Amino acid sequence: MGLVLLTVLAYSPTFLNDFQYAWDDQWQVLDYEFVQSHSFHDLAFHFTHFHLGQYMPVNTLLYILIYKLFGFNPSAFHAASLVVHCANVMLVFTVLSKILLKVKPNWKTGRAKGFSVLGSLVFAIHPLQVESVAWISASKVVLYTLFVLLGLRTYLKYVDSRKVPWLFVMAFCYLLAYGSKEQAIIFPLNLLALDYILGRFRPARTKRQIKKVLIEKVPFFALAVLLYAFSISNDLGQLNIEGYPLHQRAMFAMSSFMDYVFRSVAPVKLYYFYFFPIERGEPLPVYFYGYIVLILICAAFLWYNYKKNNRLVIFGFLLFFINIVLVLHIVPMPRKMITADRYMYLSLVGLGTMLAWFVTYIYTKYRRWSKFLALGVAIWFLFLGGYSFIRTREWKDSGSIKQNVKELIEKRKAEGLPAVDNPLENTPNEKK
Repeated sequence: MGLVLLTVLAYSPTFLNDFQYAWDDQWQVLDYEFVQSHSFHDLAFHFTHFHLGQYMPVNTLLYILIYKLFGFNPSAFHAASLVVHCANVMLVFTVLSKILLKVKPNWKTGRAKGFSVLGSLVFAIHPLQVESVAWISASKVVLYTLFVLLGLRTYLKYVDSRKVPWLFVMAFCYLLAYGSKEQAIIFPLNLLALDYILGRFRPARTKRQIKKVLIEKVPFFALAVLLYAFSISNDLGQLNIEGYPLHQRAMFAMSSFMDYVFRSVAPVKLYYFYFFPIERGEPLPVYFYGYIVLILICAAFLWYNYKKNNRLVIFGFLLFFINIVLVLHIVPMPRKMITADRYMYLSLVGLGTMLAWFVTYIYTKYRRWSKFLALGVAIWFLFLGGYSFIRTREWKDSGSIKQNVKELIEKRKAEGLPAVDNPLENTPNEKK
């Protein structure tokens, strides 16, 4: 309950926020005729077709429910997103707690609960989450995460009971997640991450046991292939090799990866839009090659923890990486921004797990510094919650977020980078 209260407090300004009339809310909610008027035929069409390049029928059903109950009241839509986010926070806490019971049975109750609370609180009130929670059009992010987390929780039940019906429940959660946002297509990879942390791939297990674990996943990967084919049939999901060449996309992937890590630890200078550093055909700035060194340092850190069999760290990294791999530009993306805060929403479960491990490790190894550590952690969380409160206010309306990115545009000009326009500058910004 304390986690929920802190979460609501951090995002409380959202109840006073308006629609983003110049940033997707108009076509996704306000002007989308299906939200206001729909028949059974419309419903069937909606579930079998993409809408303006996105597949989100389950999320649209949420919009319909809110509209039926409250009309186009922005506070109701914001409240719904916050309620789903709070549910996700409790699911993260539950999943982490269940995992610890299995992989750290020798931990005392207080230590295990503290770990779960720390990891969940990072996910709950981190400023990177504001975009997903405070932007109505990003409700599909919090909603697909809800079904992914329910699927992971169900998988833990299956591992305990080995009862096949739980696999069907997982498949249903998978479909609901994909029906909320296409990014959920990678759900089966999250199951493999759980298999790792649960020790289902341990060397001590026989080849037959490991083979059985992999066979369990075949239906889910087959479903992923079918969902991808469905995307292709709607003229989406094809690889577009035009634009930035492969070597530049590889550098974008490394820079994006490190930017997400840095923003997770020190979330400052957050914007609603992050521009590409160069235009197509231009050379990369020299400083970009420094990301190679940073990636190598991260790889060394992960290898060290893998050899030490520190499964919590590796599991946290897997959750982080799996859930952002599709937006790292390794595969060309039809997006004008190089990174986005909302892409980190589910991935923060992974980084929250790693940060919780780090704090727990320092606390137990250096007890004499525990008071200073506790103070530092409290200050950091106070900063996270306070900045989330401020960021939520910045999402009040399109005029507010337009101001948010002006600083970034001026900085680019001062550094001699290519001139860019505010994405909202030439977009209607009035109520309809």
